[in-house]
Amino acid sequence: MSAYKMETAPFDPRFPNQNVTRYCYQSYIDFHRCVKKRGEDFAPCNYFKKVYKSMCPNAWVEKWDDQRESGTFPGRI
Repeated sequence: MSAYKMETAPFDPRFPNQNVTRYCYQSYIDFHRCVKKRGEDFAPCNYFKKVYKSMCPNAWVEKWDDQRESGTFPGRI
């Protein structure tokens, strides 16, 4: 039997409410900023990736990825 530990994003006091839309979006942006500044191999960036992967709906992430690739993403990365 495989020992897989399932985790979710920890509490972030910047986002105290149950609506996690902003937390999701900010974590997505933070991940891509971190990768842009530090590179893909910088391990602390994976914290933001784990958060946005667990908090954001897949459809949003796919849309944002498409927007980043086409240069129309509204956030500043």
